Amino acid sequence: MSQQALHLMLPADAGWLAAERPENPLVTTVLLRVQGLTAARLREFLHVYWGAWERFRFRPEPYAGYWRWQESADFDVRQHLDIVLDRFTAPQQQPWINTVVSQPLPIYRPLWKFWLAPNAVGGGLLLMRIHHCYADSASLAQLLEQLFTASPQQHPVLYGAAHPADLERWLQCAKNWLSERVFGAEGPSPENDAVQTAAAGQLPVTFRSSAATALELAGQLGSYLAQPDDSPSNLSRPLTGQRQCCWSAAIPDARLQAAAQTLRVSSRDVLAACITAALQAQLGLSPQALEQAQINLLLPVDVRSQLPASLRPALSEPGNGSGSERLLLPIDGDSFVERVYRIKQEARRLRDSLQPLLTWGLTACSGFLPEMIKQTPLWPFSARPSAALASFDGAGVVRYLAGCRIDELVAWSPQIADAGVSVTACRYAGQLRLTVVADHSANLDVQRFQSDCMVALNQALVSHLDN
Repeated sequence: MSQQALHLMLPADAGWLAAERPENPLVTTVLLRVQGLTAARLREFLHVYWGAWERFRFRPEPYAGYWRWQESADFDVRQHLDIVLDRFTAPQQQPWINTVVSQPLPIYRPLWKFWLAPNAVGGGLLLMRIHHCYADSASLAQLLEQLFTASPQQHPVLYGAAHPADLERWLQCAKNWLSERVFGAEGPSPENDAVQTAAAGQLPVTFRSSAATALELAGQLGSYLAQPDDSPSNLSRPLTGQRQCCWSAAIPDARLQAAAQTLRVSSRDVLAACITAALQAQLGLSPQALEQAQINLLLPVDVRSQLPASLRPALSEPGNGSGSERLLLPIDGDSFVERVYRIKQEARRLRDSLQPLLTWGLTACSGFLPEMIKQTPLWPFSARPSAALASFDGAGVVRYLAGCRIDELVAWSPQIADAGVSVTACRYAGQLRLTVVADHSANLDVQRFQSDCMVALNQALVSHLDN
């Protein structure tokens, strides 16, 4: 039977299955507040539009030491939708979501599910959870954008995709691409080049260039794998799989962008500085320990633009094209300005780093490794960070789902590399919200942590925009 007939998974997708552990399932959660959405309307919508992506009809299955997509013979969207009729008040909504995000997804069905609470106070809540092997945050945000419409009378136009997965072709393209990065587009040095330069007592130019490139790759890989874990704190305790999460009130995203422009830093730098301020109070470290502490922030990075077209998953289709990099936080910083500019310098140092491509490649390799290496803690992320900062970018204007207005959209990214706390910057309709998720083992008050982040952010906006 051919590889295509077996539906063997692409390495960039299979790696997320190999990298997860029972106490840390790599699942993305999205919450929508949708006005007037009924169970019947949602079932029909999922059947017609969500099911148009063939990948969502398949479940991952171990096969001969690797992974493949297995079509669900009894696929029915009703098995992936729970209707919760409770009239959740505002204080009751977060505990309900905490319960849902701590539940494992059934492995005998495709790894995604929806929950609808149409009677929730403030508007119906639609909760979606989907495993990272189906799509990363950038891909998932784009898929949802295809399902949303600009008005309640419209229907989605461009949606759905077949489910091709040619593993053999992908591996050959990866081999060719790596060869080009090391040897250049023309491949290894030809014999006549070697003969001519040997007479002069020199190595061929292409050989010297290839050796330098290979040494650079090896050096960055060695440096990445040799990174130490963060300093011990309450965020470095082993995970249990029980989550607690929250989300903030909205602020205009334009204010954040304007403040970042005034400071001549990126909006991500500003958010990282605010997380640093919140961490100072939550790490449980003395002032003396803070001065010596090494605290890193894991940053997912979309590497699609750095990949060749043959390996690049299209944003319009489910897939994975993200790596990550570790940003050392100025946890001993005394002021917002000091923190944000030290973060800017660290981000500048990482600008030419191959960390995102290396983590993407190491994740893709994970599915082929022996089980003993797969079970190594934190493989392929090398070291455990204290925190992570991701982003989830929705539409810039109000959208509609099945003819119903979407008032809010937030998401919780997985705790990649066992990060003690994960923060996601969610943008929708010109508004910015921060979400926080942490394991119970961290003993972290997520509501207070989120509040500390927002207080630091609002103070920064007031200081650098209103003065």
